[in-house]
Amino acid sequence: MRSDINVTPLVDVVLVLLIIFMVITPVVQMGYLVRVPPKAPANVPPSAVQDQIIIRLQSADRVFINKEEMALASFPTRIREILRGNTSKMVFFSGARDVDYETTMKFLDLARASGAKNIGIIVEDPGAPTP
Repeated sequence: MRSDINVTPLVDVVLVLLIIFMVITPVVQMGYLVRVPPKAPANVPPSAVQDQIIIRLQSADRVFINKEEMALASFPTRIREILRGNTSKMVFFSGARDVDYETTMKFLDLARASGAKNIGIIVEDPGAPTP
């Protein structure tokens, strides 16, 4: 009777495990296709803050484009002039709390009809005092 270890089954199991890991490893390392935005030029200063257009609707039909106050009747022509060279047509809206929903929606429809394609809504803290 011999008391040696039979290594043949051990080698068989190790080889099967090696083959399994060799097949699974490329599948596990597959990643997702990611589209990275192009690198911004280093010499050009960011002008995003300067290009932002904020329209405000206050009570009593007071309309502002950034800090310029105007009548509601002249708003469509003025916003068309401003958006003429703007490629994104992005406008931010800030409304007063005392203006009702219907008036706000009519104003936003007027802004969209005047050329604003994307309208972002600025929401302020409800606990903050109004200026």
